[in-house]
Amino acid sequence: MAPVRLLAAAALIVLAAGSVRAECVDEELAEKAAYKRKRRGRVPRDFVKAQRHELSVIAGYFVSDLYQATYVLGGAYTYHMTEDTAVEGSFLWTHANAAIVRAVEDGRAVTMRDLYAPAMFFGSTLLWYPLHGKLQLGGSIVHFDVHLDVGVGAVDSPTSRGVTGIGGLGFKFFAGQAMAVRIDLRDLVYQHELLDQHFLVNDLTVMAGLSLFLPLGF
Repeated sequence: MAPVRLLAAAALIVLAAGSVRAECVDEELAEKAAYKRKRRGRVPRDFVKAQRHELSVIAGYFVSDLYQATYVLGGAYTYHMTEDTAVEGSFLWTHANAAIVRAVEDGRAVTMRDLYAPAMFFGSTLLWYPLHGKLQLGGSIVHFDVHLDVGVGAVDSPTSRGVTGIGGLGFKFFAGQAMAVRIDLRDLVYQHELLDQHFLVNDLTVMAGLSLFLPLGF
């Protein structure tokens, strides 16, 4: 019986050693995979944006160089190529809020009475996310991203038609796996004509909105 017991003990030792070696190999492979993901920029995140579509409704405040400030409404479609880069198409609608605009033309005062002239902006923008962070609100952790925007677009209004330069800064605060609240600050640069004079204007927009990411539950 002694040889049998010795053989059984030896078998148990061999099995235990094999199990330990397998666990070590699994841990080593996991570490190598994590290292490769990190080198490629594919760090696991609680909220995944890469290869997802984002649909947004936005509204806010439009601050014009030449007119009084007013509201702005719009929407956007964003495709996230990676966690750090995205392309976006946007549409904004607002109007000129000019109760009375006075200018001097040919030595005399001229009053413009074209109130609430509509203006539409179409934009194509590249988004770069240099910062991913999180903050604690009450007892929950909220993840957020900061992005920088640059792009071109077009403006269509009774006094402006042409190319628009776009630059800006934005924040996105994520909820669950498919929703986000976004805040955007953008500068729109374009040519504006008023009373036979041409101006290069910098109109600012301060907007907030709600985004839905597809596919759901990514």
